[in-house]
Amino acid sequence: MSRPSIGTLRGAASLDDESYVDFVEGMRAFNLSRMVPRLVQSGDAIGAGMAAQSPRPRVQDLFTALDHVPAAQMARRMMRSTQMMMWRGTGDTYRRIAGELEDWLKQAEAAAPHLLRIDPAFAYPDYFRAQDIHLQPGNYHDDALAGFVFHYGSKVFFTGGNDDDRLHNVMAAWCPIDGSPQRIVDLGCGVGQSTTAFKLRFPEAEVHGIDLAAPMLRYGHARARELGIEVHFTQGDAAALDFADNSVDAALAMILFHELPPEVAEGVVKEAARILKPGGTFTIIDFPHIAAEELSGRHCMRLFDSWYNGEPYAPAFVHSDFTALLKAHFGDVDPDYRPAATSTGALQIRVCRKTA
Repeated sequence: MSRPSIGTLRGAASLDDESYVDFVEGMRAFNLSRMVPRLVQSGDAIGAGMAAQSPRPRVQDLFTALDHVPAAQMARRMMRSTQMMMWRGTGDTYRRIAGELEDWLKQAEAAAPHLLRIDPAFAYPDYFRAQDIHLQPGNYHDDALAGFVFHYGSKVFFTGGNDDDRLHNVMAAWCPIDGSPQRIVDLGCGVGQSTTAFKLRFPEAEVHGIDLAAPMLRYGHARARELGIEVHFTQGDAAALDFADNSVDAALAMILFHELPPEVAEGVVKEAARILKPGGTFTIIDFPHIAAEELSGRHCMRLFDSWYNGEPYAPAFVHSDFTALLKAHFGDVDPDYRPAATSTGALQIRVCRKTA
């Protein structure tokens, strides 16, 4: 028998396992609050000095310069180590109770098969199979327990601040959706935390979560059923959706686009524009734009994620003129939407409205 649930998260196999993950979470919290700010401050200071040099150095040169800053060395090492420890701890604990967890998934599927569509012949795109996103072993698709592991890992990632889906509920509230929408689509939904958040916000709406990875969807479906929230989960490609033209009131892509190659990202934008009704909104919550020549600590952090944390497509996204891509397909684009009286932290919100 597993440990009690933690918020909306399935419990660990044992108290020892839960204590280990708590320890890792504490290490990450220390790093984010104490060491990473020092790395960023050092990067900003060194970068300001380098900016006056001719020829102007590249951000890669700034990244290398930080190799000689002890606080930066420690921050990077802790970031990588806690990420790997997080996956090891969460993966190990759930494998100890794999049979129990698989039974839970099957029971949910048998109870509500109309709410989960998995394609046994689905072909995962090469770009998705090529790397373990965020270093999660087996990526999101090659481990049957990937949904469980990801959700527990995200507890560590958010350092306990999202155990009750609070952040996803806030992000769903950020989306400027007018009136009483009939259909909402959550693109790249993962384990469906934002999908269920939309249903809570709009209980009369038909809410769909779309993702490539079957294990994530199976977990999301079982989790939603346990929460008593009726949403639809479908395995599919956000760049090739099966919704009809002009059939969706609102769409969301939360922390999705920086995981996509540029050509796939453009396909997702085109599909969102196609399926939305006139007046419908497409909200993108993701990393902010960073100029390729910017010499800053935050730019070095993005490079670190790309090189050492399974984020190969993030630099192309943050350097791109993503607003121009959105404007090519939507008549009304707010590239820096600011919800009233709300801090969006390190994220940028872009809102597109279909005008015709």
